[in-house]
Order: sequence, then C-alpha cells, then structure tokens
Amino acid sequence: MLLLLFIVLGLSATIFITSWSSDTARLALNARTEDALAEAKEALVGRAASDDNRPGSLPCPDTNGDGVAESFVGNNCPAYIGRLPYKTLKTSDLRDSSGELLWYALSPSLRDHPSASPINSNTPATLNLDSIPSVAAIIIAPGSPLPGQNGRPSNQIGDYLDGSNADGDAKFASGPLTLAFNDKTIALTKTELFFAVSRRILGEIRGPDDQAPYFPNKGLRAYGTPFPWADGDNDGWADLNVTTGKLPYNALFLDVWLGINGWPALVNYTRLTANSVQISIGSSTLKVAPCPALPCL
Repeated sequence: MLLLLFIVLGLSATIFITSWSSDTARLALNARTEDALAEAKEALVGRAASDDNRPGSLPCPDTNGDGVAESFVGNNCPAYIGRLPYKTLKTSDLRDSSGELLWYALSPSLRDHPSASPINSNTPATLNLDSIPSVAAIIIAPGSPLPGQNGRPSNQIGDYLDGSNADGDAKFASGPLTLAFNDKTIALTKTELFFAVSRRILGEIRGPDDQAPYFPNKGLRAYGTPFPWADGDNDGWADLNVTTGKLPYNALFLDVWLGINGWPALVNYTRLTANSVQISIGSSTLKVAPCPALPCL
C-alpha cells in the first residue's frame, strides 16, 4: 500500500509539473504576441501624432511583405488591410509567437493623403471590432496556420487571417479562439488616437517651446500678452470681455495645415487672466503662459 501511495504521488507530481510547464510556456508565447501588438499600436499612435502636416493620419498597409507602406493608387491605398508596415513605422519586424508578421487594417478616412483632409477629431473612423464602432486601425497576430491555410508564405489574407477578419469588409473579430479561429487582435480606437494627436495640436496652438535665440513666431506665445479674449460667436475673432468660448484663431499666426484640417475651430479657449489661458480639445487640455525668458519652456 505504501509503495502504491508513492507511485500515485509521483504520478501526480509529474502531471502537475508537466501541466505547470505547459501553462508557463503558453503564457510566455501569449506575452510575446501581446507585446508585439502593443508595440505596434504605440508606433501607430506616435506616427499619427508626429505627422508633419496631417496629424491623425496613418500609413497604408504593406501588401507585399517588404515592411514598407504601399504608395497610393490615385487617392486611395491599394488595399486597406495587409501586413503592418514596420519599416515605415521604424520598428523591428514585429512578429507573433508563431513567428508570423503582424497584419494591419486601416480606416480609409484616416489615410495619409490630401484627399482625406480634413483629418481631425471629428473625422469618422469606420472600422468595427466585435461590434464596437469608431476604430481607427486594427492590428492582428495571425498565429499558426489552421486547416485550409496551406499557402504560406504568401500575401493572401485568407492564408493568415480567419473568419470575418479575412472577408474584406470593415467588421473584425477578436475571437473566441476555436479550432477554426486563432487570430489575436488589438484595436486603436479613434478616441485613443486623437487623444494623443490633440496634445500635438494644442502644442502647435500654444507655440514652440524653444526657438532660441528668438521668441516663438507662431501661436499664442507669438501673440504675446495680454492674451486675446475668447471667440464667443464662432467667427474666429476675439470678442471683447468674453472669457470662455472658442479659439480666436484669426488673431493668431498658425501653420496653414492646421486650418486645412479644421483644427483651430475645434479648440476651446478660456482666458484665465491677461497672462494665462487654457486651451482644450476633448479631454486634452493645456495651460498657456507667456515665455518668461529664452529658452521658452
């Protein structure tokens, strides 16, 4: 009986250790995929926020696997789903735990092309993930090939993506994981995208941090103090003694691309004092004070 007990205990320990090792390995693989998805999302946000003249825009997907965003055909991307253009985004060749490159779907309204302007926080995002609307981009880890996905390596969506993710429309799914679906996804929502972009825009409205040895030549800091009153009737001009309203952008020198994309009219403006104002777009807020000295910080 004692020997039998030792055998049972030994088998139980072996099963436990094997199961624990398997779970640990699975968690490590999942973490690799999740890290790649998160890094890709962060890179897209950074790219959108730093765009020279169309902040909020995103690159076309890569349709041939070279890591470079495709050039426009006319006014449109050749496709709005393909691999993540990691070279364009200046990341490594981000891969999931199965070793596959990440895929990427883009809302056409946010393509980086003049025909898409104006691009601002009112621009609709047209992708949908799990019936959640207003998604700007979706990044997809394709996982290992499933039965029927026999064409890898290729550039065909169906060889990598599963179910509704491969049917070419704007509706995507994150699961559930089954024998016929192993895609893992992460969404970049319009709200997330434009929260970051709005911070960039507010900085432009404020004016440069440092143009040493010169003072800022654009924005509120170039206007100087006393700062203008707010625009109370939405015509872009300051209205005497109005402290809260819209940005009086007609009184300011701003980069042309801000107006082309409709940003100035979206900025809320509060004149706190003659030497202090607060500007905001949605939940992004920035207080502005004059430059006390150079460098202007």
